[in-house]
Parts: sequence; structure tokens; C-alpha cells
Amino acid sequence: MEWPIVGMHGQECGAEMWRFAPILRTELDEDPVYRRMVREALDYIIGRGTNPVEWARCTDTEFFDQDELDEYLTAFYDYLFGDRPEPIYAPGNGRPPPGVVAETRSEAAK
Repeated sequence: MEWPIVGMHGQECGAEMWRFAPILRTELDEDPVYRRMVREALDYIIGRGTNPVEWARCTDTEFFDQDELDEYLTAFYDYLFGDRPEPIYAPGNGRPPPGVVAETRSEAAK
């Protein structure tokens, strides 16, 4: 149960979501009990409003804010249980905050 909820979202595996997500989706389609368990776990995580700090502690994947994390988790849920054609990727941890990027680009233009 740890894999679909935490493991595959970590920095080590998140870049290969294109490979792992379809495998998980197939497993969920083939096993209704596992499907129910993963759905209930994601319902809880999304409904409870897991915050970016909690998520980073579990996965080592950092999100700038709650909206960004919610978008990611909802897209993953919709991929597994809805009609989304593919999940979105978690952000990389090496990216600077949005304001820093804008400042760096404007300073380079000077």
C-alpha cells in the first residue's frame, strides 16, 4: 500500500511516473480490493488536505504551496480513477521559488 500512496511520488521514482503510473492503473483495474484500498487512501489524503510540509516529509518532493500539491494529487487521482489520459509530474526539488526566477531573469536582462 505504501507504493501508490508515497513511494512512487518520491524524487527517486517521480521522474519515471510515465512508467509506473500505467502499471499501477492496470493493477488497480485487475484487483478490485486493491483499487478500493488505494482509492480510499487517496480520498483521505486529498480530503484531509495533506499539506506540502507533510508531503515532503514522506516523499522528499517539495511543493511551493497547497494549490500546487492539490493539483498534483487530484491529477493523479483522476488518472487512476477517472478519465485523465496521463498524470502530471511532481516538481523537481532543485527549482527556485517563482519570485527568484523572475528576479534572476530580469537581472540578466540588465
